[in-house]
Amino acid sequence: MCALFFATHPVHGEPVSAIYGRADLLATMFLLIAWAGYLKSDQNKTFYLLSLISYFFSLLCKESGIILVGILLLVQICRETSWRDRFTPSKKMLGYILITIPYLILRVLVTKSLGVPKAKQLFVNDSFLTRVYTMSLGYMKYFQILVWPKELCSEYNSDIIPTITLLTPIVVLSLLLIFILIFIGVWQIKKNPIMAYALLFFFVTTSIVSNIIVPTAVLISERALYLPAISICLLTAVLIYQLYLLGWQKVSLTIFSILLIVASIRTYYRTIDFQNDFNLLNSVLKITPDYVASNYSLGSYYEAKGELNNAEIYFKKALKKDPSYGFIYATLANLYMKQGRYDEVLPLINQQLTLTPNSVFAHVAMARFYQQKQDYQKAADSYLLAIDYSFPNARLEQETSLAFYAIGELEQASIHLKKAIEIDSAFSEPLVHLARILQKQNHYDESQTLLTKALKLDPNDPEAYTLYGTALLWQGNLCEAKNYLLKALSLNQLLADTHHNLGLVYRQMNLYKEAQLAFQTALTLDPKLTIAREHLISLKQKGQPAASPINCPN
Repeated sequence: MCALFFATHPVHGEPVSAIYGRADLLATMFLLIAWAGYLKSDQNKTFYLLSLISYFFSLLCKESGIILVGILLLVQICRETSWRDRFTPSKKMLGYILITIPYLILRVLVTKSLGVPKAKQLFVNDSFLTRVYTMSLGYMKYFQILVWPKELCSEYNSDIIPTITLLTPIVVLSLLLIFILIFIGVWQIKKNPIMAYALLFFFVTTSIVSNIIVPTAVLISERALYLPAISICLLTAVLIYQLYLLGWQKVSLTIFSILLIVASIRTYYRTIDFQNDFNLLNSVLKITPDYVASNYSLGSYYEAKGELNNAEIYFKKALKKDPSYGFIYATLANLYMKQGRYDEVLPLINQQLTLTPNSVFAHVAMARFYQQKQDYQKAADSYLLAIDYSFPNARLEQETSLAFYAIGELEQASIHLKKAIEIDSAFSEPLVHLARILQKQNHYDESQTLLTKALKLDPNDPEAYTLYGTALLWQGNLCEAKNYLLKALSLNQLLADTHHNLGLVYRQMNLYKEAQLAFQTALTLDPKLTIAREHLISLKQKGQPAASPINCPN
């Protein structure tokens, strides 16, 4: 019964359905293998070795695997008959302690911290008592969602569990209930060890994530209950089985069946919350409609879908709740630029820079605003500020190069494109743009080398095919140039420059009719392309060519 309850408990919807619960699943799997190996180690020492290895794997999956030591001690306390044997650690426990030491050393080397790095701790500036008071309410929420998982949420925030700094009546009652449950668990060790084990197991397995022993990065979470849920499952199974032994077989089995069916139905509907971002964010907002982070995220979701009006609604809800939240002003500024509401953009970006002067996001938004206004010098200056405050970012270097390219500073544009290529050698766009600059400088051979690399990274880039065809055109390789330009147009028919260059190829191949059509198409797509108009007029004045057309091999 315990196993079936565990398999269907709705609180497992998050760790099982969400990818970020993978660490909890793997840590628990290895912990259970280690636990089973420990119990069988008296029969065969190989099981003990297997247990130690599996325990180490559990630690590597997630630091919460360390609770195995507490679980094994609890097993010993509940199984032994004398108090001395209960609290005298087994010699085999030494192996787990020795395994823990290299893990902790490895953890410090990798994360530079023994526990959660201080910058990520939730209670980083709070006292021990604040953690105790707040987490007493956290434990009440744990009890609630384990016993009655009606309202489940992927992010239990301060709107649900506020930070408590004083000993209020609700805190007193919460702490009293916790102590009563622990007392009952200790009291039942001798009388009913399984009942004692079920109660105490919860407190042992949640100790590492309780924020009381060590501060963590999360207030409470359902995934933290993946293993501790065994407690309520075992406790319920024990109570139903006791009822069964008292002669109430049909009643006990009916209760068991009803609980199993109800839990399964709730679990099914809980998993729907994790089918997509929209469901997940809405599941949080149903419980905490004013939660800033979820409103902001739902706004971002709508923006990515192109539903800008809905995005604005949720961004403004987040802004109203917390005017200093994240990059909310710069986010709204970007949204207004997409809507063409440029008069509203600059005040928002300036507000963001007032709050966070070193904000990369705000400086990039400013740069894009000036680009829309075709003030490319100011755009370039804003991009340079963004680079100063940013980690190495290939896309940012690429955007900066385009601003310099627009004002004719090709050397500066080249410098930033080369930085982008150095940062991310798998990013094809800087290669293409650098090839364009090299062609302007008549370095066609060098541009072809870059374009060959770009096409290996992205074989469907029409810009790369256009530039490659242009290089072949100026080298006099007309047939290959035609092939590359036609390939570019097969990927994107709306490239005016490509049609224009194809017209130049056709003109040199004495295919004037095809050339006229290519120039005319280029002008239709871009009426400002005056050079295409000049070539079209020139063709009409010359008439049909006297020379025979150049035929390319199949």
